[in-house]
Amino acid sequence: MIFRALFFASILPLSALADIQVYVLNGSTLTPIGSSFFVGTTTVGQTATIQFRVQNSASVEVPLTASVTGSGFSMPESECQPAPIIPPNKENAFCVVFTPTIVALYAGTLVVSSPNTTLNILLTGTATGAAAPTGQITVSDSSGSLAYGAQIPFGSVLVGNHQPETITLSNSTNASVTVNSVSVSGTGFSGPPMGIMTPLQIAPRKSVPFDITFSPTTATRYPGTLTVDSLSFNLKGQGQVPPLPGASIVLASTVGASAQQNSITIQLASASQVSGNGTLTMAFLPSVAGVTDDAAVQVLSGPAHIATVAIAAGATSATIGGQSSMAFQTGTTAGTITFTLTLNGDPPQQASLTIPPAPIDLDSATAVRLFGSLNVAFSGFDNTYSASQISYTFYDIKGKALPQGAIDVNAATDFQQYFSTTQVGGMFQVLAVFPVTGNEAEIGFVTAQVTNSLGTTSVQQVPFGN
Repeated sequence: MIFRALFFASILPLSALADIQVYVLNGSTLTPIGSSFFVGTTTVGQTATIQFRVQNSASVEVPLTASVTGSGFSMPESECQPAPIIPPNKENAFCVVFTPTIVALYAGTLVVSSPNTTLNILLTGTATGAAAPTGQITVSDSSGSLAYGAQIPFGSVLVGNHQPETITLSNSTNASVTVNSVSVSGTGFSGPPMGIMTPLQIAPRKSVPFDITFSPTTATRYPGTLTVDSLSFNLKGQGQVPPLPGASIVLASTVGASAQQNSITIQLASASQVSGNGTLTMAFLPSVAGVTDDAAVQVLSGPAHIATVAIAAGATSATIGGQSSMAFQTGTTAGTITFTLTLNGDPPQQASLTIPPAPIDLDSATAVRLFGSLNVAFSGFDNTYSASQISYTFYDIKGKALPQGAIDVNAATDFQQYFSTTQVGGMFQVLAVFPVTGNEAEIGFVTAQVTNSLGTTSVQQVPFGN
């Protein structure tokens, strides 16, 4: 007889490898669990809350579902369901509640699933008969008396802050009552409670208060348990990331004008409890018809129209491009510069600086004698792009105006043609050449006037050089 064995092998793609692992949380210790887990022994009618964590070992976020079946086991949606997504290399919290109704051995199935992994975990637990009550102890929180297994909510608390809740143990009998143990379990909840020592004897008709404090360190849900002898109560809290404080854009000068340098700082309404980041963008809308931009309106360092904004924990102002302030120039075109600040996805903040139309600004002028001619040059800017008339007046070396008087030039067409093609905003240079009959050495200086839609600007007494 011949035996033949067939061997099949397959290699799973990387995406099919397990990407989640389930742990049980005991105090502050995480212990991985396999295919089965014993939830412990619980008194009939009481509730035990088992805290689990699911770890995502993948480098991408993983969708997650969890459910439990079996008599005595449940996952109340209000407190135990996990978040639907686990970020890369992070954990997700959930819990299973065990509530036995009779003395028996209980079994259930916990199913935890991601796209690549499904974990079926057998849960077992045992129940014992209800213990005799510890005298006539009543447990209360700020809302009043608590039924056995009731929930004690701590609400949403900012990460790094603390939320106390006062619990009161009351003896309603005419005899002293002894409480043998009081304990608190669950990450984020202080315990054992401060202010009491067990065994604790409570006098007739007296009460003993103590505090449980919720101190979240991350923005997640926190389950916990308060146990008073054989009685247990569920603790629930939610960590919340503190918001960024209000931010405002502050201009060094709110007076707008062309050809200026200005700067921006971002001030916070209070010291920030957390770090954050965002962007500051700069946009320019010209008020000159037919003009769409001015390349000279830009940030002086880094990208021309956008900068990274960062807020450090404890800071009262933001940095812009790594600096405490951001310098910018206003260009040479009338219009409005708008800054938009966006931080952590919050509604954007804006600040605007208006650059009003102005008469022509002249910043330099020269006059040169050449053989048989005079050259007059000047430069400046016109932020309205409406320059039109130029008038020259020449004077002899004694300061007397020459007999021909002012020489007027209608340069509107030349300016319009120039501004329609320039890439430098409202800046311009003018060179005028005047033929001379006679001795040009007798001409001492020249003045000029340039007109736009806002008025006339004068060039005062430019002396001639050789």
